[in-house]
Amino acid sequence: MDKKIVVLVRAGLPYKNTIIYGRQRARELGAKLLLVGVIPDMGSSKRAALATFEIGPYGNILKKIEEETSDYLERAVQFCLDNGITAEVSTESGGMEGVINKFVKDIYVKLVVVPTPTKKEHHHEFLDAIKHFTHDVVDYGAHCPVVSVLAT
Repeated sequence: MDKKIVVLVRAGLPYKNTIIYGRQRARELGAKLLLVGVIPDMGSSKRAALATFEIGPYGNILKKIEEETSDYLERAVQFCLDNGITAEVSTESGGMEGVINKFVKDIYVKLVVVPTPTKKEHHHEFLDAIKHFTHDVVDYGAHCPVVSVLAT
């Protein structure tokens, strides 16, 4: 298997500097760049909130979220194409925390690059991911570092 640098792309979070940073590290390590579209975690508390406030059927909402993730990931891919950046693409469900945990345990992943949230509505999810990631690293160990890239 080839070495990989994973760049997480989450709808609403800046991705340009994150991708550029990931590409630079991939060149240094001779690794492939992998863009991963992160589908937010729709745990039981969020499902209960959707039902309580009668926002809509869970299946319809989840489908809409997956479409938004795909559309946002396509914009990131277009950014790569416009800038001559070669990258593989995939999507993962489970929110930032789950996706980070998955990739840090993969022995072929040499770095996980996470975007830094700039909007208040993303701060909670991002901070929870970092908190849980830190706990998991202490308990289980990680095969690679995780770096957060600040958008400008």
